[in-house]
Amino acid sequence: SLIVCLYKLESYIQQNIKSEMEQIQKNAVRNHTVTMLEMGSSILTQSAEQTQKLRDVEAQVMNQTSKIETQLRENMLSTNKLEDQLQQQTNEINKLQGKNSVLENKVLEMEVKHSTELELMKVEKEILQQLVVRQSNTIEGLERQLNSASSNNSLFYRQQVQLMEAIHNLVWLVAQGKALDNVLKKEEMVFRDCAEAYNSGFNVSGIYIIHINNIINPRKVYCDMETSGGGWMVIQRRANGSVDFQRTWNQYKQGFGDPAGEYWLGNEAVSLLTSEVSHTLRIDLKDWEGIQKYSQYERFHLGSEKEHYRIFLKDYSGSAGQQSSLVLHSTKFSTRDADNDNCLCRCAQMLTGVGWWFDACGLSNLNGVYYPAGHNLRKLNGIKWHYFRGPSYSLQATSMMIRPTDF
Repeated sequence: SLIVCLYKLESYIQQNIKSEMEQIQKNAVRNHTVTMLEMGSSILTQSAEQTQKLRDVEAQVMNQTSKIETQLRENMLSTNKLEDQLQQQTNEINKLQGKNSVLENKVLEMEVKHSTELELMKVEKEILQQLVVRQSNTIEGLERQLNSASSNNSLFYRQQVQLMEAIHNLVWLVAQGKALDNVLKKEEMVFRDCAEAYNSGFNVSGIYIIHINNIINPRKVYCDMETSGGGWMVIQRRANGSVDFQRTWNQYKQGFGDPAGEYWLGNEAVSLLTSEVSHTLRIDLKDWEGIQKYSQYERFHLGSEKEHYRIFLKDYSGSAGQQSSLVLHSTKFSTRDADNDNCLCRCAQMLTGVGWWFDACGLSNLNGVYYPAGHNLRKLNGIKWHYFRGPSYSLQATSMMIRPTDF
């Protein structure tokens, strides 16, 4: 029975141990499974975060790729434009090279022609020199004959010379008497303008006295009685830089300078004259090469001082350019102390203080700084008339003249 009890006890112990071992194994498996699940869950969470980061990076890469593609397209367009421009420039260069070749051929032809002409001129020069020598010999012979005849008739010759001197003196005295009489008559008379003086028989250019309505004292003016039929009253003249044209508004209003030389008649006088009857304006220009041109406006008048002496011009003609270098309508007069132009830059001050109808600094300025020969190029503030010699060539001489349109 003890043995039986031992067997039972052993059996019981084995069953309990087996049951506990199974339970321990189940618990171990359960714990391992939970651990693995937790680790899997953690890995999945990290994977999800990494996936989101990768998606963000992918979006950034796509955005940068799109920008790079856009830039590449723009660069391709710019490259195409540059290639087109390069092709155009190449074509222009080819055209210029062609023209240059033509000009070179013409220059060569002219050189050959001039060489031939020079040779002919040399031959003609030699022939002329021979003729001069012959003529000189002939003249020397005639002089010897004349001296011989003069020595035989010296008394008669002296008497003839004395008689001729007496005749010349008499003619000179008569001429001086007539000229003096005309001068005295001219200085005694007062005219309405130079046209009236011309129509009164005074057809010699010079200083005349005129009376302008609403101006108390008579004015001395220079009348041009020769140009284009005469009767012109000079209102502005530049010739040698002897008069400073950097003046104030009031000085340009009243006038300044010497009518016999450089001067400005005065805006007020010109305004009053041109407001009574229609006038024509003629502008004569001379460059430093001696070339003379003119511009003429059949209708011209100046507004009043309240209107800032606006200039009104119509019907342009002349040889100083196909177009007018003066703005035709309603440009106001400006000086260094009265800015009335259409430019924020204040043209009168910028152009050294002279007065003119600048508009927006404009294409002309006959009152600019006087530059002598050799210093008159590239001078934007000089005496300029754009459509004659360009915007930076300063002229040698100018004059502005007016006369009634119905003269």
